[in-house]
Amino acid sequence: MTLISKTIAYILTLPFLTLWLLFCFIISLIGSMLYKKRIYIDLDRVKKRETICSVLNNKKYLSDEEYEFETVEVACIYDELTFRGYLFVLAPVIFLLKHFSFADDFVFYLVKKWMDLHKFQREHKKRPKSFFSSLMSLCVLLAFFVGQVLYRIKP
Repeated sequence: MTLISKTIAYILTLPFLTLWLLFCFIISLIGSMLYKKRIYIDLDRVKKRETICSVLNNKKYLSDEEYEFETVEVACIYDELTFRGYLFVLAPVIFLLKHFSFADDFVFYLVKKWMDLHKFQREHKKRPKSFFSSLMSLCVLLAFFVGQVLYRIKP
């Protein structure tokens, strides 16, 4: 894909993703007002679902070891409702990754940052103080609150 066609694809995709995130934010506001329920995550279910990491692994961006780290060690940090919220919020990104390639490098960059934060957290038993760490916390909170709403719709 040429630089011009990648730029056009980004320009066309960005408004949709922005509106989608705004919609998810509104859902998360509703979820923030609900009684918080936590359900242990089912790692077999994580491995069976299409995720950003599974698509990147299929495209050979992520090694099998990196994919295993994400689907076992990182996934078990979160609960099932956060995972549901993640699948809902990032469904358009997963679709883009599956069907197009213009966003692969950018999404891979974000996934590597995500993995680096979790590796740091595992080694030092605390989160680093950085912009990406704050962004990660915000994203997890958004997914958790969206998952709370989704659980009430379909347990």
